[in-house]
Amino acid sequence: MMHFRLFRPSIHAFTILLLFLVIPGRPLSAQSFITSENITDEHVQKAIQAIIEELYERKHEEYFWEPGTWPSGTSKRQVGGYTALTALALIHAGESYQDPRLRGAIEYLEKFEMIGTYAITLRASLWARLPDKYLPNLEKDVLWLLEAFNADTGSWDYSIKFSKSYWDNSLRQFGALALWEAAKRGGRIPKSVWKRIEEKFIEVQHENGSWNYRPDTMYSGSMTAAGLATLFITQDYLHAEESLRVSERVTPNQKSIDLGMKWLDENFSSSTNPGKFAYFYYYMYGIERVGLASGIKYFGGHDWFREGSAEIINRLCKWDPKTRTMIAHKKVGGKAHAGSVRTDNLGFSLLFLSRGRVPVAINKLRLPEMAWNNRPRDVANLTDFISKNTEQPVNWQIVELADEPEQWLDAPILYVATHQEIAWLKTNERATRSYVREMRDYQHKRSSGELPPDAAPPVRSNQPNTDKIKRYLDQGGLLLAMNETNSKQFTRSIEQMGRMMYPRYEWRDLPHDHWAYTIHTPIRRQRPSLRGLSNGVRELIILSPKGDLPRTLQGRDMKKESHYQTLANLYFYASEMDRQRPRLARHTKHHSGETTTNAKATIVHAMHEDNWNAEPQALESLAFHLAEQRQLDITIVEHSLSKIDAITPRPNLVFVSGVDRHDFNPNEQNAIKRYVEHGGVILFETTGGMGEFTLSSETMATTLFGGAIQSTLRTSIVTGEDLEPAPVLTRIGYRPYSLLEAFGARETTPRLRCLLVEDQPRVLFSREDFSNALLNQPIWGVSGYTHRSACDLLGNIIQYALQLP
Repeated sequence: MMHFRLFRPSIHAFTILLLFLVIPGRPLSAQSFITSENITDEHVQKAIQAIIEELYERKHEEYFWEPGTWPSGTSKRQVGGYTALTALALIHAGESYQDPRLRGAIEYLEKFEMIGTYAITLRASLWARLPDKYLPNLEKDVLWLLEAFNADTGSWDYSIKFSKSYWDNSLRQFGALALWEAAKRGGRIPKSVWKRIEEKFIEVQHENGSWNYRPDTMYSGSMTAAGLATLFITQDYLHAEESLRVSERVTPNQKSIDLGMKWLDENFSSSTNPGKFAYFYYYMYGIERVGLASGIKYFGGHDWFREGSAEIINRLCKWDPKTRTMIAHKKVGGKAHAGSVRTDNLGFSLLFLSRGRVPVAINKLRLPEMAWNNRPRDVANLTDFISKNTEQPVNWQIVELADEPEQWLDAPILYVATHQEIAWLKTNERATRSYVREMRDYQHKRSSGELPPDAAPPVRSNQPNTDKIKRYLDQGGLLLAMNETNSKQFTRSIEQMGRMMYPRYEWRDLPHDHWAYTIHTPIRRQRPSLRGLSNGVRELIILSPKGDLPRTLQGRDMKKESHYQTLANLYFYASEMDRQRPRLARHTKHHSGETTTNAKATIVHAMHEDNWNAEPQALESLAFHLAEQRQLDITIVEHSLSKIDAITPRPNLVFVSGVDRHDFNPNEQNAIKRYVEHGGVILFETTGGMGEFTLSSETMATTLFGGAIQSTLRTSIVTGEDLEPAPVLTRIGYRPYSLLEAFGARETTPRLRCLLVEDQPRVLFSREDFSNALLNQPIWGVSGYTHRSACDLLGNIIQYALQLP
């Protein structure tokens, strides 16, 4: 642990730092233009690598990344700053400090006696990202910053000597960021320093919410981002306890943040620095800082990372869609007669792309007209805890109830916390119980065939927000509902909403051996109470009914570390043991354009009285995938299993899914026998891969048809023979849980089995999961195929069924 004291030095004025000048403008060179609509994580990843290689190419043997010729108007007092910035960006991009290409620069920064504030702040931020052996270097630089801090102005000058009155918001930001990085590594920063920095930022904020560089300069996006990023830091260190009690009081810090965020909402641009029209890359670096600190995904309706990444890549890189390669421009915008791309701009851009690309662990849902953010740093502190315990950074963000639920799926958990009743639930408890009874009766009669498949369900009150949350859950999401102040209203309303969405399922207290208490860190003491609503395969909603866990998170109360560990366990469960995807990685259905149709097929999803539809979006996702990949036009029909033989024309495939053992009644068995003997293909699947549904199906089918169940490895379903353009599937992929827990060994061949009817594989069995895999969302505890392998196998099954007479 480092111990620092505040020392006020003498006063002296210095000149300006070297950084940040940029010539704005889009590239004019011929290339495939990347937009916010078509950008993918592949573009971002390859741009990061291209910038890394360009930076290494620029490295000088003696002065590393310092300018050979210093730009006009910059100060050589900041020598070392370019190298520190570049090294910091490379470390954030995943480069090793032990890499021979970087090691020399690290050694240079250790030995070099810096005198400039900007250079010192960047070097201190670098030390904070390196192993413990560099902590003495960090302590030395932070002591320098504390001695150079002018408490009167709440700022720094350009070196350790300062004038009585000089300040600027750029120096304030860089100093605060360096001290923040040190604090995260155990450094003790006096509260008086944080307080003066905050007071001065609030004091010089414009009435419209913006900030400028100095009193005699124009306000700008870059300086507004600087003010906001710093106030989020001071909110953590000065005001965390103020939000422990639920209150409508707004602190000066929060008022200033709200005003600044409003200005950014109204003035955000991904193509220029608002109000300044220069320092674009420095501005985007600030936007990334604010976006990650606040959790905000959109500024004024603009996805800052998506739009900012597209703009930066187009300015700095050339993308070749044919070879799928990216190279960094040496000239601004790739124009032959333009100036050279500056090294500091490459560094700021690399920080933006690398830090912004980090996976989002938790989406916090903003609930309009409700107290949804009583504890503004709860999720930020939780993701920080997760990052430290996984040694892999994760981010968080705020999403809107007005968004399409597919957008919430870029994180494995949707988090909602309040002490209030859910505002849109207008149905009372008695009406809910009545609706649940009616729906269960309806589902029973429809599954058994007493009602026609298209019979209308019971009517309930119109609740589009409830429908939207159900759509999110059906597509593989997990809702984590956190009750604040032990309010019974919130708990009742969440449980009521769950019953309305899923009348079949029952709320239950999570047992002590649940993943929430065991998956990563065993929770044996101070185990928080949790309730769950499951579809039999995975948890749909997990509710914290009491204990006010958000208060623990807000206050960083590590006396209740088990609460953090339990919530981190839920993250590991929902992310399939930290198998996250980068921010722009595709995770939902996405249209690539118009497609032609090669063939049409009908799939019947057979209804029975057990849990036949645990993943109701699975087959729709499959149909979408096959339309894109194989140009198959799939129609999905729900029909009672006991009447599948009566469907005309005969469907190409009957898909029978379930979770636990099912007793097939005589009507179901007769219908199955007649359907198959008339040329049909039927597939039995255990959704989730852990129950005995398929095992009971195998017992029934061998009695019904005779013969022995055998492998499908030599059938055209796996070999792809005569199923053009079906892939060969002799090697496929399984989910991590299958390989690590269910199988206990690595497997690469399909486990799909079959019964031959008239020498053809007409009755297929999968004890491994297909349905959950089709959603393409992470979750632990599911044993079965990967998303791609599930789609490929089912695609081959459908094409096989199509070619039968």
